[in-house]
Amino acid sequence: MMSNKRRQIGYAYSPEYTKLADLLPSNIGRASLVDDLIRSHDLIAQCHDIISPCFASKDQLTAYHDSKFISYLLNEEDVTYSDSEDESDGSAHSSLPNEDVDRRLQERFGLEFDCPGFDGLDKYIQAISGTTIACARYLTSRNANNDKQQVAINWHGGRHHARKDKCSGFCYVNDIVLGILELRKRFETVMYIDLDLHHGDGVETAFAYSNKVLTLSVHRYDRGFFPDILLRVLGSGNSKFCGKGRGQNYTINVGLRAGLNDTSLRRILRDVIRPAFERFQPEAVVLQCGADGLARDPTKEWNLSIRGISSVILDIIDFGKPTLVVGGGGYNHLDAARLWCLVLGELLVGKEVTEKWDMIPEGSNFIHK
Repeated sequence: MMSNKRRQIGYAYSPEYTKLADLLPSNIGRASLVDDLIRSHDLIAQCHDIISPCFASKDQLTAYHDSKFISYLLNEEDVTYSDSEDESDGSAHSSLPNEDVDRRLQERFGLEFDCPGFDGLDKYIQAISGTTIACARYLTSRNANNDKQQVAINWHGGRHHARKDKCSGFCYVNDIVLGILELRKRFETVMYIDLDLHHGDGVETAFAYSNKVLTLSVHRYDRGFFPDILLRVLGSGNSKFCGKGRGQNYTINVGLRAGLNDTSLRRILRDVIRPAFERFQPEAVVLQCGADGLARDPTKEWNLSIRGISSVILDIIDFGKPTLVVGGGGYNHLDAARLWCLVLGELLVGKEVTEKWDMIPEGSNFIHK
């Protein structure tokens, strides 16, 4: 592994940001566990830089997302619904009662089922997206002559399912797409690697026609397994789909059955991820580190260990390119915190230190869980 002296680690953190990230309905309180465990190991103090979380503006959010969709999520009053088929863009007023208008807008924009509305949603999406954009800017603003690899981490980002105009799969806006667009302002080519249990469909869709962004997703694949709820001809994340138009062969899907273990994941790193990286030679990398493939995750699909997946994450970072690292899924909150704390720890203090982490530090709120 590359020496930590040859890296510059920027970590996105503030107590206020942690509280906002805690609001995500699928992962209430997870952000606090993550940051508490990291603080208790004194890792935040050892980061080279603390990246200040910030709120994305509407202009930043609509660099990818539909304007009416964002206006609705931000509680702006100018979003209307038309019950006329030829005015389905919502630009005209509806004859429906107000409660029906709101219900149809929620349905249109995906604010139901796994993406319910909640108090503070507007601030949440602005904070998550703004902070991933800030991490990307941390990488693009570094001195080009700096001989250290730049790594920026936002564990509370990684919302890879959100579409241009619709929430999906616990993801309200796609901070990853916004981060990649920011990176592209300086870096000609970007490689996106997704290790989440679920297919990174939102990011893939955004760049399916691009030959400047290579998307590679390693995920559980089966008919009916999320996000394949529409039962498309090939299914979401099918290995036969490799991009469209100029983006042909710039999409790679590694669809897997249940039971993936550490050995198999390392084989995928060796036989698929590394060769794709060497062939594409990206100028920057974005790495999504979903923790829902861990053996104790309640999804119970894969059998990955914390050290097994962390070693793959660290090897990808070791490719040596400017790297934006984000979180993602992970519904055993304690194990997600353990994984992300271990990754940051090995980047900062090294494996020889983290191997001695047998006990949770005293004074940590994590220990009470």
